[in-house]
Amino acid sequence: MKIKFLTVKKKALYLIVPCILSVCAICAACFSALPAAMPNPLHTVVIDAGHGGIDGGVVGSTGVKESDINLKMSKILESELNSRNFNAVMTRKTEAALNNIKRLDMQARKKIIVDAHPDAVISLHVNRFSDSSRRGVQVFYDDTGIGKDFAQAMQSYLNENINAVYGNRSDYEAIGGDLYITKCAKVPSIIIECGFISNREDERLLLSEDYCKDLCRRIGEVLSSSFGD
Repeated sequence: MKIKFLTVKKKALYLIVPCILSVCAICAACFSALPAAMPNPLHTVVIDAGHGGIDGGVVGSTGVKESDINLKMSKILESELNSRNFNAVMTRKTEAALNNIKRLDMQARKKIIVDAHPDAVISLHVNRFSDSSRRGVQVFYDDTGIGKDFAQAMQSYLNENINAVYGNRSDYEAIGGDLYITKCAKVPSIIIECGFISNREDERLLLSEDYCKDLCRRIGEVLSSSFGD
């Protein structure tokens, strides 16, 4: 009985092994047909959508709030950076602020920035000025100078590819200042004022999907040039 049992077991094994090999071959073929996985993101960029919640920021002639434009622009930039293999981290993903108390809202943004260990921080805003003829994109950086070179490179590129194209001017310079959001991490951190909502033409552009995508594409090009490997 013992010998017979071993014989039956061996026969079963001869039947099972080819089946296993066939299944493995099929699985290998399936996996080989799948697209190659994208490499892990090489750099992290925190995108901060300025304002939010009860703090709507400045308001345009159409009634559009800065906070809504900032959020829309941030989502477009997030998609742009993901397509360039950056790890994009958002501080604000909805219309709400991180806290209804401004001081606590800013502290919450700082925590997200610090926890992300980013290579760069970009805070998106919309400008307003008493002279309604003023228009265009302007870049600001921390007065400690950590982000100065990055800010100047960004301003120069946006002057050439956005300001000159849409507003027929290219003379803006990056400006340093005592800015909370740019001091949260010791990495190049900038604020980009995406246009002047006090200017009717800029307001129209800020409401345009094409303009927002073009601006975010240009921001992505600078990031790829500065941090891409």
